[in-house]
Amino acid sequence: MRIEGELVKAKFVKRLNRFVALVEVDGVQEFAHVPNTGRLKELLVDGAAVMVRKYDKTDRKTRFGLILVRKNGIWVSIDSANAPNRIMYEALVQGKFDKFRDYSEIRREVTVLNSRFDFGLFSEGKEYYIEVKGVTLVENRQGFFPDAPTQRCTRHLEELTKIRQNGKEAGVAFIVQREDADVVRPNDRTDKNFANALRIAAEAGVDLMAYVCKVDAEQRRMDIVREIPVIIK
Repeated sequence: MRIEGELVKAKFVKRLNRFVALVEVDGVQEFAHVPNTGRLKELLVDGAAVMVRKYDKTDRKTRFGLILVRKNGIWVSIDSANAPNRIMYEALVQGKFDKFRDYSEIRREVTVLNSRFDFGLFSEGKEYYIEVKGVTLVENRQGFFPDAPTQRCTRHLEELTKIRQNGKEAGVAFIVQREDADVVRPNDRTDKNFANALRIAAEAGVDLMAYVCKVDAEQRRMDIVREIPVIIK
């Protein structure tokens, strides 16, 4: 996936609220949009090297968007609002997943039951629904989701479980937005309800998938490099 826009090196100063951070660009402090509602406490630390996207639109509240953070010698994408879905969509279109090659139609933002899911795959009476989650929290090469409580994601899992119980296929795809993870686990410490819902979904037959991405700031790319297991025990 191509990381769009002009990227500028900056230094993280502090997070003002969920959506706005203060960064230093060429010695000048600027406001930057944070496209991630997670806590990001281990990433957004004072003085961290970051990359921000510069916007030319005059109607924006901020001139910059906080896109990448340097952590332990690698770049981490914190753009969970856009990047995971874009990566998954490109991979589906390019036929990179053997599991989904038999589906002839890919739809985005599909509403089923009481939820809207990221993707619906269709082919000759077969249906498969996918919800994508971006992972930024990694500890000791273990990715954890979520890094903040999320009722919305728990509801998605409950709806995917119902879809599977009704005889249709469903799955959750965790996109790890950094390269230093070997497994993904539910974050029981942060959101026990989500963790329990994920286990129930798996028992009902909902597929759990996880893919690690390499972020290359110089080449302006973020790409899936390997699949890793999701461990729910």
